[in-house]
Amino acid sequence: MLNNVHEPEERRLVILEGINHDLNSSEIAAKLGVERWIVRKDLKSMKYNRDPELIRAYKDQFTRAIANKRSASKLSDERFHTMTGMTFQEKTFDNMMNFYRPELIRVIESRDETVAITNLDKSIQRVLKHNDIISGGKNRRRITSKARAHLPHKTGREHKSR
Repeated sequence: MLNNVHEPEERRLVILEGINHDLNSSEIAAKLGVERWIVRKDLKSMKYNRDPELIRAYKDQFTRAIANKRSASKLSDERFHTMTGMTFQEKTFDNMMNFYRPELIRVIESRDETVAITNLDKSIQRVLKHNDIISGGKNRRRITSKARAHLPHKTGREHKSR
């Protein structure tokens, strides 16, 4: 492209274009045909002067990076869904329900769910809350209806629901 660009304004435009194409300072320097330290010095100067186009170029670069990560994540989620027939969150919920089934059955069979849940370890409570198995504040914890549907129905005394 441009070789030995010595005008600062022309270097600035090439640097902005390089950032918009996700190039690093070495690649921009190679494109300009100058030493890498010149590009770094220009970038430092542009940052110090709060160049609005540089700020916009960095924001656009960040937005592109986030979009690429989301698309990669979406691809892996779709692949997981085709393999298992459920989303990753559904599979995690199902695994947590199976793993903590004895504790959850004890909670359901207790007279007061809130007390039974608060008697569980804090780490277990945190995991259950994170996976939407229990809900509510500290003094009014309940097993969610979604989690109740996965557990066997009570035999004997009926469960009081509020």
